[in-house]
Amino acid sequence: MGQPTTTTIKRLFALSGNICAFPGCQLPIIESGGTVTGEICHIHARNSGGPRFDESQSDAERNDFDNLILLCRAHHKVVDSQIDSYSADVLRDIKEIHQNVAGRPEQPADSVFAKILLNGLQQIDISDNTGNIAINSPGAIQARTVNIKSARNHVAVNAPPGTIGSDQGQSRYVQYLINRYNQFARENKSRSTKFSYGAISVNIERRYGASWKLLPSEKFEELCDYLQQRILKTIIGRWNTGKGQNSFSTYSEFSTKTSTS
Repeated sequence: MGQPTTTTIKRLFALSGNICAFPGCQLPIIESGGTVTGEICHIHARNSGGPRFDESQSDAERNDFDNLILLCRAHHKVVDSQIDSYSADVLRDIKEIHQNVAGRPEQPADSVFAKILLNGLQQIDISDNTGNIAINSPGAIQARTVNIKSARNHVAVNAPPGTIGSDQGQSRYVQYLINRYNQFARENKSRSTKFSYGAISVNIERRYGASWKLLPSEKFEELCDYLQQRILKTIIGRWNTGKGQNSFSTYSEFSTKTSTS
């Protein structure tokens, strides 16, 4: 399996204006300090079974300029997880509109940025693994994308140390707040759209750029405050506030309850 050329990504980067192509998003692809916050997104997936995969494409076509778009990490996840909404035609329209607004001529430094983005396409394929796999761990093979083929029906991916998901107490409390929000929000009979239990998790990913389990533990209090405010803004939450009743347990209260149960 090949990958795009530096020349292709250099052109793509220049026409992106170093800005995520998703409508309304102003996140840079590569920040001024050198931090990479964007990714190369294939409009038609480069792997069979991937989002919008087109088996009629050749390998060269999959890695050609016309099949690529630059997005921030959060919006890359959005378009690849909602393929019914973000079809290939929609992504091509998004790309064209963005290029007409943000595009600029190529610059010498764009070659460097292109190589940095191409490094993000590193990939590991793992087949028939029966043990543990270490990712982004000292001494382990490093990769941005890992494809796992296993005889097991389920592959568990543990959150790395220092994240909310790796802390059992923090993880339980965040899940409790998410469940409480869903419990309250689904009771709103006046909503114009069908209620989705997963919407709150998608909103967290959009807000923070990653799944809540992968956020650093330092973000725990901020995330809890966000979820608590979402709970309080529901109809039941506002009703409870008006009655002087609590809509959720604090982290301390929750920890005490779960440790004694």
